[in-house]
Amino acid sequence: MNPTDIAKAVLRALAAFAVVVVLASLSLGLADDLRRPEAISQAIRDAFASQSFGDEEGMERIGRHRLSHFSECVGLSTAIAPPAANPVTFTLQSPALLWQPPRSICESLRDQLAGSQQPHFAYSRYWHGYRLVTEPFLSLFSYHSLQLWGGAFLYLCAFLVLAPFLPSLARGTASPGRIVIVLSTPAILLAMTDITMLGLTPTHMVSLSALLLCWAFALRRKGPMELLAIAPSAFAMGAIYNFFDFLYNPDLLAYVLGWTFLLRAALAERRPLRASLIEAVALQVVSIAGYMAMWAAKWGLVLAAGRVFGEQTSVPTQDFSRWFGGGDGVYRPLQSLYELVIESATMPLGWWPIAATALILLALVALAIHRGQAAAVLAVMALALFPLLVLELKANHTIQHAPFTFRLIPFALVLSIAGAAAMLGRPATCSKAAEPARF
Repeated sequence: MNPTDIAKAVLRALAAFAVVVVLASLSLGLADDLRRPEAISQAIRDAFASQSFGDEEGMERIGRHRLSHFSECVGLSTAIAPPAANPVTFTLQSPALLWQPPRSICESLRDQLAGSQQPHFAYSRYWHGYRLVTEPFLSLFSYHSLQLWGGAFLYLCAFLVLAPFLPSLARGTASPGRIVIVLSTPAILLAMTDITMLGLTPTHMVSLSALLLCWAFALRRKGPMELLAIAPSAFAMGAIYNFFDFLYNPDLLAYVLGWTFLLRAALAERRPLRASLIEAVALQVVSIAGYMAMWAAKWGLVLAAGRVFGEQTSVPTQDFSRWFGGGDGVYRPLQSLYELVIESATMPLGWWPIAATALILLALVALAIHRGQAAAVLAVMALALFPLLVLELKANHTIQHAPFTFRLIPFALVLSIAGAAAMLGRPATCSKAAEPARF
């Protein structure tokens, strides 16, 4: 890497980032401008009448796992707000109902719809990109229709992740790694996560769909796996995911991007393992940087709008100091990881999928050691370390939102198995002169 190539990659990343920020701002403003608050209000009233917002706490339950409707109700409280005198600051500040614990935000939303005026606050620390879906859709259709179509779209996105692997599978030329990936990815989505319920919570559906689309794009990318060539798109994908994300999972995006890079570089291109792993982790860092940069851009726009329109604003960050430490405010190493594993076991199938995948992974490690390929398998497993570090750095946030942040655990377990199985077909020594392995 020479300084000129690095500078060009940085400029491409910044240019892509600028496009994302502009499109995000304009599209969200357009959605806010076209929304029909009265129609949305009626759709929500009908949804409450049909009990589409879970139980009295605004929860859906799958096994012992609880899927919260918090993000639905807080986002919809913005969607039903009357048109603002200043649409720019409305879009940027995203006024939402200020719920009063122990009452839930969904209770406050119901009261608002019944004519009881509730206090609002500027919920501007997030981009709330899911409003691109919820506001136009609910202006025309019912909430139940949004749930049905949203669930179908999520499954389509999951199919797009698998699509690059299907042609070789149909021809009977698929490598063992491809076969494991095609079989294991549905196992992640159906048995070890709450994806079967995410159509019930459209904001969660939008967030995970955005993640899956970014992953599908990375899997279908053409050209050599060179860090400087891919880093700008990884930075942009981090920014795009921040725009839509309300699941607090930038670590999961980083993981699947790093996993894709490593396996394509080490298998399809037979590049040296150490260099491939280092660049894969660097790509993870770049995607997290893009995610954080999008946050910073939102805060900058809010401050700039306040200055231009003479409105009082403050940097709309939450109290980041409360991110660090455990659930009781005291940091304990690996406590957040423990909480995520426990949350993963709240699915209806309980502990056995976690135990089974862990045992399979240990068996693959033992087989790799026997074959002298331990380094390749351990490299795949090491891809989870940086995402886990991200979760650990914001341990309190990880623990408090474990029903969302837990998804890294099943993804890491199953994709580590898929990657390890693929790596076992990799020669112990690789050279570019060798015939590329299939991935």
